[in-house]
Amino acid sequence: MRLLTSASGLKARSGAACLLALASLSLSMILTGCTEPSSTSGTGGQTGPAPRTGELAYVTDEEIAKFVDGTPDHTVKFPEKNFVEGRKLLLALKFTESEQVLKEGLPDAVKSSAGETKLGQYCVRLNNAIYELKRYKEALKYAILASKIFYKQPPVQRPVPLWFFNTHMHMGFCYERLSIYPEAESQLRKAINVAASAPAGQIDWGFHRLCYIELLDTLKKDKKMKEYKQVQEELKNLEDKHK
Repeated sequence: MRLLTSASGLKARSGAACLLALASLSLSMILTGCTEPSSTSGTGGQTGPAPRTGELAYVTDEEIAKFVDGTPDHTVKFPEKNFVEGRKLLLALKFTESEQVLKEGLPDAVKSSAGETKLGQYCVRLNNAIYELKRYKEALKYAILASKIFYKQPPVQRPVPLWFFNTHMHMGFCYERLSIYPEAESQLRKAINVAASAPAGQIDWGFHRLCYIELLDTLKKDKKMKEYKQVQEELKNLEDKHK
């Protein structure tokens, strides 16, 4: 299954990347083999409230409690209409309108599906819209919440690898745009690993390639030239496979 791409193609990285989640709506809700990434937060031996570092710099405890650890109220209807309309607007590259529609449905999405895969998918779609609007810190928030929700699920309730790939890829893009290169490298490598282990046809190889290109940019900016050369070889191998 090949994914939809924007009119400008893969060379327009932001326009192409946002469409990755759009094909995910019709896929089945099964995933095995994804494990919880390690936390990057720490106290550094300080007394009193620890500074929020790593992922926790972009989400609050209240948001984690509400989105990830909350109890869903299944008497509230999931805003499927907003979810689908947000997808259509993303396909049309109408990112402001997509964000608006998804934000309107977000309260009911949280109430109806707190801690559940469906809310994670909703957060991914919202992340994609906000990323395209270049508000990278806010986009990171929704990607981080989605990731925490996805990895919380038992394997049979996790989404297919495409959703994990999309989440890690956009987190990598956001960190790179914010010049936080170690985190960008980590997330892009996770996306690449998900793509490499996903069932054939589930993740378009062009997006797999895009992650390598962004990873090369990140390593170059972080002056990791040994790793840069290794990734160059990995990218060449991927491209040779798809000639």
